[in-house]
Amino acid sequence: MTGFVSLVGVGPGDPGLLTLRGRRAIARADTLLCDALVQPGVLRHARPDAEVLFVGKRGGEESTSQDEINHTLLLRASQGRRVARLKGGDALLFGRGAEEAEFLAAHGVAFEVIPGVSSALGATAFAGIPLTHREHSSSVALVTSRERPGRPADRAPLRAIAHADTIVVFMGLGRLAGDMAALVAEGRDPRTPAAVISAGTHPEQRVVVGTLADLAALADAAAVRAPALVVVGDVVALRERLRWWDGPGLHGRRVLVARAAAQARDTVDAFVDEGAVVVEIPMLRFAPTDRPDGLGRALRDLRVGRYDVVAFTAANGVTFAFAALRALGLDARAFGRAMVVAVGPETAGALRAEGIVADAVAAEHHGAALVDTIAALPGVALDGGRVLLLRAEVASPALPAGLVARGARVDDVAAYRTLGPTDEDRERLRAAWSTGALDAVLLTSGSTARALAETLGDALRAPPPGLVVASIGPSTSEVARGLGMTVDVEATVYTVDGLRDALRDHYRQGATVPP
Repeated sequence: MTGFVSLVGVGPGDPGLLTLRGRRAIARADTLLCDALVQPGVLRHARPDAEVLFVGKRGGEESTSQDEINHTLLLRASQGRRVARLKGGDALLFGRGAEEAEFLAAHGVAFEVIPGVSSALGATAFAGIPLTHREHSSSVALVTSRERPGRPADRAPLRAIAHADTIVVFMGLGRLAGDMAALVAEGRDPRTPAAVISAGTHPEQRVVVGTLADLAALADAAAVRAPALVVVGDVVALRERLRWWDGPGLHGRRVLVARAAAQARDTVDAFVDEGAVVVEIPMLRFAPTDRPDGLGRALRDLRVGRYDVVAFTAANGVTFAFAALRALGLDARAFGRAMVVAVGPETAGALRAEGIVADAVAAEHHGAALVDTIAALPGVALDGGRVLLLRAEVASPALPAGLVARGARVDDVAAYRTLGPTDEDRERLRAAWSTGALDAVLLTSGSTARALAETLGDALRAPPPGLVVASIGPSTSEVARGLGMTVDVEATVYTVDGLRDALRDHYRQGATVPP
């Protein structure tokens, strides 16, 4: 049998907790079998042509049986496929991973086990509850509250570890009152701090803190839902000082990312890392220019040294210009003696990825700043100099006009064109806007603002109560206000990270936490 199975623990929820070895196994897999708690972000690392099977089991719901899962692993391996079996948390801790490994071994299937971050480690850390502490806890006990089907309820395991400094109970929400009472019956002080962590490490994470005596009632009143972890011990009291993930800020905020799908990943990651619930609805799409002859002619002229300066105003210009260069059989050497200028660090980063270090980077996203940046280039006389602008087909005329006013000879060449959203994405945006399903909207460019306005029409001027509009910088804000939008937050550093920080600080100043 030539197939191979990787039993991969993918962590408790946050896709960023996936290990490097786990990511490699996912990237190599022909088939992936996913548990119910595996987050979609983990599947980003899979090949586009990989087979993805959802085989999660949830208590009380119709789901794939363990026997079906075992035989699916065996079948795919017998077909010579590499299989990644993705399991929430750790691959072997309080799950069926060990049984799956036994089944594979019994049938001669080669396999590996890739450990993952257990919820006992991840959820507690994200809740600000350390499992150990020199002053409070030098022992930790892990126990499951769920019995094997058909086995009589027995709290003997819980009683056996009742006096560990810290106790972590898996799958204990359904038996919370009985488990807490059992610990008290074993002599544990009913005033011992205890907590329930629901959806640990997720943007939806909720933590209810109480004591052995009242935790069950508090969790019931808060309508806490599974998956949930129960923590008992004096370390729970440290949450008040160590809470970092689900405090005031972006945690739980529903943030619209309207960037083109190909550009959205870094933006999504920046906000997910802060605990935001990201709603991705692409309002822009990009395509090669429908005037390729002009772009090709400009790139050939660049190669023979016609231009003194080449300026890129967006990362898209870099992407499409270099695609056109490669189609002509050229590469970064075509820039020759020309000085290269970029607007913003994102554009400069796109150039670096293509082997070009920008000679200057304009910090501000508006024409005057770029004109001043080009004029300050050493050894370049703007008066009489030749400048090539590689940007979108539809762009502000202010930049070339500003350069011409300073005496430059300018070729304003379209490297790409901007398209609007699909009909499906338009409807998704209108629904999210009208139902109040968003807390914040990110404006990462003037094009994004225009696409939102075109889609929403008059509704743009009547935003849902409490909606925050956050702009990446002054030029984007200017476009948005011209369209009738109120800009509530503007980044002072004109990058995605700067936009994230500005929005986070806005919410922190309000010192409110979403429910």
